[in-house]
Amino acid sequence: MILIQKLWIFTVFLAVLSGVRAINVHISKENYEVLKGDSATLTCTFQSTITPQLAIISWSAVGTQPDDQEVLIVTHYYPMKRTDVKPAYADRVLMHADVLRGKAMLRLSSVTSADDKIYECRVLIPGDDEGKSAATTRLVVNEPVSKPVCGIQGTVRSGENINLTCHSEKGSPPPSYRWERWHESVGSKRRFMAHTTTQNGGVLSLYDISNDTSGLYYCMSWNKIRTSTCEVHLSVLLDDSPGSDVFGAVGGAVAGVAGAAAGAVAGVAGAAARAAAGAAAGAAGAASGAAAGVLVSIASVADKIILGDGNNN
Repeated sequence: MILIQKLWIFTVFLAVLSGVRAINVHISKENYEVLKGDSATLTCTFQSTITPQLAIISWSAVGTQPDDQEVLIVTHYYPMKRTDVKPAYADRVLMHADVLRGKAMLRLSSVTSADDKIYECRVLIPGDDEGKSAATTRLVVNEPVSKPVCGIQGTVRSGENINLTCHSEKGSPPPSYRWERWHESVGSKRRFMAHTTTQNGGVLSLYDISNDTSGLYYCMSWNKIRTSTCEVHLSVLLDDSPGSDVFGAVGGAVAGVAGAAAGAVAGVAGAAARAAAGAAAGAAGAASGAAAGVLVSIASVADKIILGDGNNN
């Protein structure tokens, strides 16, 4: 019994000693957040129980879905100081490793939504392969919401049910939505009563609409990065509303009067044009006749003078 206790104590001592001497890789941040298009720097540290003569440090990434495959990004070899970057990351990755100080840094530039993954830093040192040789962190890529697009589903007629839709194509984290209506009486936006409307995501459902439903509606789309809005002006048609036939008759009468007036104006204008043309022609004829008469008178006087002169001779 005493021998068994001694063996158990010795085993615990070896386990503790092994834990103290084992390598330990650590990443201080559980998540790194970065805006799409910016650069991200991931840093891992490690402690070894020996002075490394040889070390291999690598960074890899895997998607957040269960079936996603791990992809190797870059590997650094010590003491050769050689760094191999995979072609898919060749233009965007920089790795700096200081083995003696126990640091390894990965820098990703121009990050995209596809870079939103879990990243692993792994350190292999021959002779010190016990303990925790790898650590992981999550890179969260945030993207502002794009300007939402508002729309109407259904017939905008009294008594109908319709949906107002609102959707932002882009945004990470995914956008949240809220609909509001502008109230002229109070000069502000107000949210809706639950018994007349329902909201599900970016869809606002309006039931048994009427003329009172008409107005200006705003949709707000937002995430932690940005807020953006769009609007819809709703004008509800009154189906078989009283007075619609009267309004149609009055409109037709007004159109008929307008047409008759236009015809009369055109007739007067034509008559005036014809009168003006006749007057001009008469004036021209009178002028021509007067000129001819003058010429005849001049010719007659000339003849008399000539004849008179002949008699005198």
